[in-house]
Amino acid sequence: MAVPNAVPRLAAPLFLAAAILVSFALEKPQPPIELPAGEAPAPPEAELRAAYERVVSAATPGYDRGVPLARVTVVEFLDFGCRYCASFAAEAYPALADEFVRTGKVRWVTVPFVLGMFPNGEEAARAATCAAEQGRAAFGRMHDVLFARQDEWKGTADAAPLFARYAVDAGLDGARFAACSRAARPAARVRAASELADKMGVRSTPTFFINGGRLEGALPAEQFRRILLDALKQSTTD
Repeated sequence: MAVPNAVPRLAAPLFLAAAILVSFALEKPQPPIELPAGEAPAPPEAELRAAYERVVSAATPGYDRGVPLARVTVVEFLDFGCRYCASFAAEAYPALADEFVRTGKVRWVTVPFVLGMFPNGEEAARAATCAAEQGRAAFGRMHDVLFARQDEWKGTADAAPLFARYAVDAGLDGARFAACSRAARPAARVRAASELADKMGVRSTPTFFINGGRLEGALPAEQFRRILLDALKQSTTD
């Protein structure tokens, strides 16, 4: 459940931690949606590093929204049922994408997984997976539609017809999307993403890894921008 007025937990390299702490002093970010009590302990550092290396490799179950050779990589774990993920997608990400992702400065990897606490959350992740089979732009459009219409699909007993309509509304090939929806591969990919989230100790959404440093919670665009600028500066001195 969400924790009112909570400050997101963080584990990051010192330069990133300092940037995050400065940003918190200016404006509190939205708290993350968290799993119920009884969360698993953090994974060992070696296991976490191995999982992170996987997520930034070609084997990742995520979706790349930037150039692979960018100096800074942001890995975003999200659940399409999370309201804070939706607000970040609508309010912060577009500005960050314009300044950092589309200019080749930052590689942004989106990993939709399933927290297991939102109605039709797994089905939404599978719909995004099927959209991704039609290209990066198709995934981006479905990503936006799923967040924009979150209340609608979370409130229905059968979301499949809605997702099919969203695919057409987003300009996807409806027949190809329907064929993917009937196949086993989208469920397998979503399962792999959820297993990866477990290995990386992701217990809340949204969770970001910025060049390996963890950040939990949806920061406003300007705060996130400052963190990315500091990460870019640090990357030139490494």
